[in-house]
Parts: sequence; C-alpha cells; structure tokens
Amino acid sequence: MEPPNLKPIFYPSSLVVIGVSEKPTNLARNILANLRAFGYRGDLYAVGRQRGRVYDVDIVPSLDELPDGIDLGVILTPAELVPDLVEGCGRKGIRHLVIESGGFAEFSAAGRRLEEQVVETARRWGIRFVGPNCISVINLEIGLCLPFPTVSPATLRLGPASVIAQSGGVSITYLDRLPAAGVGVNKVISIGNKADLDEVDYLRYLLADEGTGMVLLYLESVDDGRQLMELARAADKPVIIHKANRGQASQRIAFSHTAALADDDRIVSAAFRQAGILRAEDFRDAAAVAQGMALPPVQGDELVIISRSGGHAVIAADAAERYGFRLPPIPDDLARAVRASFRADVIDLANPIDLGTVFDFDLYARIVESCLQALQPDAVLLINAYSLAEAEGAHRLGRRVQEIVRATGRPVAFCAYAQGEAARAIQREIELPVFADIEDALRGLAASRDYARWRAARGASLPHPVGEPSAAVAHLLEEAGPLPLDRALALCQACGIHTAPWQVAADADGAVQAAERLGYPVVLKTLAAGHKSDLGGVVLGLSDAATLRREATAMLERLPGSGLLVQRMAAGGVEVILGGKRDPSFGPVVMFGLGGVYVELFDDVAFRVAPLSRADAEAMIAEVRASRLLAGARGQPPVDRAALVDALLALSRLLAENPRLAEIDINPLIVSSAGVVAVDARAAVR
Repeated sequence: MEPPNLKPIFYPSSLVVIGVSEKPTNLARNILANLRAFGYRGDLYAVGRQRGRVYDVDIVPSLDELPDGIDLGVILTPAELVPDLVEGCGRKGIRHLVIESGGFAEFSAAGRRLEEQVVETARRWGIRFVGPNCISVINLEIGLCLPFPTVSPATLRLGPASVIAQSGGVSITYLDRLPAAGVGVNKVISIGNKADLDEVDYLRYLLADEGTGMVLLYLESVDDGRQLMELARAADKPVIIHKANRGQASQRIAFSHTAALADDDRIVSAAFRQAGILRAEDFRDAAAVAQGMALPPVQGDELVIISRSGGHAVIAADAAERYGFRLPPIPDDLARAVRASFRADVIDLANPIDLGTVFDFDLYARIVESCLQALQPDAVLLINAYSLAEAEGAHRLGRRVQEIVRATGRPVAFCAYAQGEAARAIQREIELPVFADIEDALRGLAASRDYARWRAARGASLPHPVGEPSAAVAHLLEEAGPLPLDRALALCQACGIHTAPWQVAADADGAVQAAERLGYPVVLKTLAAGHKSDLGGVVLGLSDAATLRREATAMLERLPGSGLLVQRMAAGGVEVILGGKRDPSFGPVVMFGLGGVYVELFDDVAFRVAPLSRADAEAMIAEVRASRLLAGARGQPPVDRAALVDALLALSRLLAENPRLAEIDINPLIVSSAGVVAVDARAAVR
C-alpha cells in the first residue's frame, strides 16, 4: 500500500478552521490566534454558525462558500456535527483534515459509532485525517500552529526535534521542555484516537522530512510494533520513544513459562533495543536523551570530566562509571602544560580535573580545548557551579564552549549549576544544550554513544530471512490446542534442535521395552498436558527394569489414560530455557533464560522479536545474569555457545515461519561443551 501523503497536513498553503465564532470563549478562534501569532502566511478561511470576523479572517456559515481544493481543514465542533462536516469537506475537495473535537471512541459507545461514521465518510472521499480528540499540528518552519490552547512563540525555538504524541497535553509539555533544554523543535503532532493516521504514518513521514533531525514519540499503545521497528531500524535519524501505560501483562492463565513472564512492557523494551530505538522513562529522561542526540555523536567510552567543584566531580565520576564510561588519566606532559601555560593553581589534574581554585572561566574553555587536543576523548563533561556575581563569565564560557563544539565536531556536555533560573539564562543565549544536572548530562552522552554503537553494528543485526514452513513442521501443527510431549519434542527435532532420544509407551511393559532399546539410565514422563513436575509426571535417573516398571505403574494410576514417554538421560550441563509466544503488536517473540523449575521464580530472562539475527541471539544470552554459568564454573568447561546461538536462531525461524504456533517452551535445554540437547518441551497451536 502506498504511504499516505502527509505534506498537506504539515505544509498547507491554504487551510480552513471549522467551528469559529466571535465569542471570546470560542476555542476554535484560538487556532486563528495561534496562526497569526506564529506568522502563518498561507490562505486562511473560517467557517462557523454565524457570519463574523476574527483576527482579520471572515467567518462564513457554510462550507459551500469556500473555494474548492483547500489543502487542510481543521474541525473543532461538537462531535455529533463532525460526520456531516467531513462529508461537506469531501464535496469541496478538501482531502486532509485535523479533527480536534473530542467525544468519540474515547468517551462512549455512542462516540465510537460516531467515530466509525467519520472513518467511513473519510474513506469514501479519500480523505486522510489526524485524530479525532487531539490538540493538533505544529510546524515552526512555516508558522503553522493549530492547537486550540493559546501557544506563545516567545519561548519556542526552531530546531531538529519533531514530536509525535498520543496525548495533546504531553505534546504541549514537550513543546515547552525541548526548547528549554536547548533542543529546538521542528514539528509537533498530537495524534489523538488514531482513527485513521497512526504513529507509523507520522514516523515514516518525519524520518524523510528534511527539517527533522530526530523524532521523539510519546505513546500509550503500540498498534503495529513490527512496522515501528522496521522504520526505526532503517532510519538515519534517532528515534526516541517515551512509552507509558506500561502495566499491560496478560490476565489469562498462561500455558507456557514464556507467556507467563512476557508482559507487554518487557517485550516493548526488547523490541526497542533491537531496532535501535532509544527508550525514555519520563519527560526529564526524554529531554536528556534529546540533548545528547543534539551534540556531535559520542563514538566510545573515554570521558574527561572537568569540574569547578570537587563534590560535583566525585558525583560525576560515580555516574560515569554507572553509565559505562572510562576516565583516562591525564598525562604528565598535559598536566605540566596546563600549569605552565595557564599559571593555573588547579587542585587536581587527574581525571576528573578539579578546578576548584581557578576563578578565570576563560581558562576553563582553554583546558577543554587542551584535553580535546591531547587526549582525543570520546566526550568531555564540563561542570560549572557559579554564583550570580559570576554570571557574565559563565555566559561567556557557554558561548565559548559552543564555539569549541562547532569547531572540533566533538561532544562537550556543558552542565551549569546556579541559583534560581540563572543557568536557564545561558540556554536562552546559546544553541548548545545546557544540562541542568550531572545525571542528565551523562544520560545524554550515554544515549549518544549507545546509538552510535548500534548504528555501527546495524548491518550485523539484520534478521535472518524467513523461509517457507517445512512439511514436517506443518504436519505437527495441524491440530489446535496443546501438543502432547512427544509431538512437542518432534517439533524441536523438525526445526533443527537436537533432542534426547525418546520412545512412547502405553503401559509399564512398553516402558521397560523402550528403556531396553534406548539404554539405561532413563527418565519417565507423562504425556499429559501441564507442568509435569506439578503433576507428579516425571521421574529421573531410572537405571533398572524393576524400578522403571514400579514407577510407570504408579504414574499411570496417578494420571490414568495419559500415556508414557521414556527418554534417555542426558549428560550434565547448564539448564536453560528457550521459549516463544505471539505478541499482539510485535508478533513472534523469542525468550531465553535460566531453565528448570526456577525460571519463573528467578525471572532472569531476555526477549527479542523474531526473526533474530545472530547478533540478537548473542545479545540475549549476554543479557541474562545467569549466563556467566555458560563460561564454566567450579572446574566445568565452557559450554558450546555457538550451538546455543544456533538453537535460538532455529526457534526464531520456527516461530516466524509458522503463524499457527502460539506458544512454545523448551525447558530445559541442556547446554554443555558437547552442544545442546532438548529434554522437555511444551507447545500450543492456535
């Protein structure tokens, strides 16, 4: 399907506001006020119940009095009027709308029916629309400002960040926060109910938009996670997502461990990491990440900290370690040069550099330059705590740091501490982001580093191609519902995961005969659905016929009619779990973690969206704390990690190629120096 053309929404040369009156309380007139305040130069029209004039724009009582083919219509009327207004816009050749009115699906069942009418009418006329129930669209490049609350241009700044928000209030908050953080805004869109256009449509447009350098999204739901991932993964611009509404765990009783552990938010975080999306926890975090992305990219872990305050230096060093930065020592020749050239009585020329007794702010900038030249660090953090009497020098330092960043193309995070709003005054003077806190500065630098690192490895993170399902697998998935153990193990074999040999038996005699063919010691298991350990359906280490016969008889008495599976005991190793499920937004998802009966107790698991790349599989293994056991412990040899990666990739292909497979657990998969072997599995077909 051809992507929608959103240019008339962001760059209309003509627009009409519908719902305007001369009453001072009328909200639609605020839209005209905003357009005038921001200097919109396109043709402007207004429609209302009565004729009048607002902000030099004539109000006409009917759409029929408008010229044909206006680029954009903005509707702010009671919800019940909107379907007919959309019909009228269609007749007048208006093919793009912003519906700011509320009272639709977010409000009531009757509102949902109204929203369905709007969608049906819009589709009939080929109209694409924003909303309903939204604050609207801003494009500072052309003075387009369509929110119904009054917006002041005084505090705004044109820049690289475009915002997509599922909340009108949040969009206005970011419109305030980003310029205050030194990150100018380009475009803002409040998407409301997403009845037509959604976040994927807006993201696709903004990633191709020349004025946009980064995209920040606030989302409460993700409708098409896979499309979101694909767009972000292919983009050359950072994508930052502030995802709220995090408590979305499934309320049903999960068949598998994987479904029990995989709440919505855990999968969202994993998918974002996989696609290079920078996840923000809150407003402050999102602003700090955007500040980091507005600096030149941080290419590695080496950081120089320069601080006027020794206490701030210690705090910064602790935070730098937490974010994975290294502080290279200051070479003796650089220290001597600082003292000789600047005659600076620096307290400590280690890293962090403590400038506590230096009161000349011009020297601070020269020390930054010297460190950049001599050490070539990946980033510099400059912390300046100053008094109001020193404001002039602090402003001069801010301007000089901006010049250094522009001249060198190297990231310098400038963090200013002062009384009241004094530090924000520097931000109003320069375009370089000024960080209000050490934690924010290091968060921003770390985000820049992590994004640069992800981009450098992006080629290796492309998922393996998905093929056609094999006939053997398709045969095993013919019937819906939980698979018996033997079919679940056969599914593992069919997708290329080695399993411990087994045979099915109907009774105790058959179990003994199976064990003689397989070779002792063996494991006896029930074929009944459910967690076998909870059912009393598994007995380990049976090494003779008499014991096996007794246990088989007892198991059939506990679980009559279930059938038996006899399996050769696998050699020792580390027990892990491989799992998979289908997420409603992201589709097939793979899980890896510590296996056995403790998987849900310890909850030490990692997720990725299938299909995986080899890099994804390796990252999943490294993410799990218990993966240290795979390196060998207490004299045990390291496991065959490559075989484990291959097993994850095989499971990924199985899920991606077979949409009927709803859930699967391979638990435990025993990993040793000799490879991997699946000894138990559970699967369900939809």
